[in-house]
Amino acid sequence: MIQFFKGSVTVLITVCYTLSSFAQTAVKEVPNGWHLKDHQTSGYYGISLDKAYEFVKGRKSKTVVVAIIDSGIDTTHEDLKSVLWTNTKEIPGNAIDDDGNGYVDDVHGWNFIGGRDGRNVREDSYEAARVYHQYRNRFMNVSDSSSWNPSDRELYQMWKRAEKDVVTDIDVNEVTQIKFIYPKLKKGDSIISKELNKEEYSGKDLQS
Repeated sequence: MIQFFKGSVTVLITVCYTLSSFAQTAVKEVPNGWHLKDHQTSGYYGISLDKAYEFVKGRKSKTVVVAIIDSGIDTTHEDLKSVLWTNTKEIPGNAIDDDGNGYVDDVHGWNFIGGRDGRNVREDSYEAARVYHQYRNRFMNVSDSSSWNPSDRELYQMWKRAEKDVVTDIDVNEVTQIKFIYPKLKKGDSIISKELNKEEYSGKDLQS
């Protein structure tokens, strides 16, 4: 809470102006590559990349294969392409599963959440969504689970947790209504597009 008293307004305005001016001059432009810097030497909370390079320089090393569990990496990156693990049993780019492990052209590993050809999908989905849709038909209308074995029960409980995460905010009645209306809208859209000779049209096009 701020209280005003006679004779103090000018002082307050002066203080606010001074603080505002200080705040404006204290802000400095963030440099490129700030995330690679070291906090102690630069003031930016980066990953201290240069310090890490200095730490390993001149030390004895041995080759270690590291699996990256993430949404994919850039195999053409200048810091990665020379140290990528290579599957010598696979011939790159021939669209054949040369080593017979079930993955075609898995030269540097495999992107398990990518497309069928191993390339990145445009957007990743959450694991809960994948689990929910994978077992939806199996568990959606279950009424009696008394005869299940322990592994089926465990799988069902996992699916229920995924269902809670995925469908919490979904109005099932609204989804049903949209499914009913969508084919009619799609048909109407095709008729209008044909009449106007346009795939995309505006409200003004419809009015005229």
